[in-house]
Amino acid sequence: MSDTQNDLSRIKWRCRRGTKELDYLLLSYFENYYLKASKEDQASFKKILSEQDPTIIEYFANPKGISDTSVYQVIRIILGSTDSFQIK
Repeated sequence: MSDTQNDLSRIKWRCRRGTKELDYLLLSYFENYYLKASKEDQASFKKILSEQDPTIIEYFANPKGISDTSVYQVIRIILGSTDSFQIK
């Protein structure tokens, strides 16, 4: 089952964290990659969004410390992509 427009709106809203840095990183992934991502990566992104801001900041600051390999994969996509910083 694909995400409905309502679900996508909720996910996009959850990307807005209150710090410009996190907003920028999370919204850029959502805008550029989320719909093209595998179901596993989409689930991992939702898992990231369910975390508290300090945990998400730690993910970006120290990705090698992430024990969940699927979360690590999404964080690496966000950090390693040359176009992950383009918000539409």
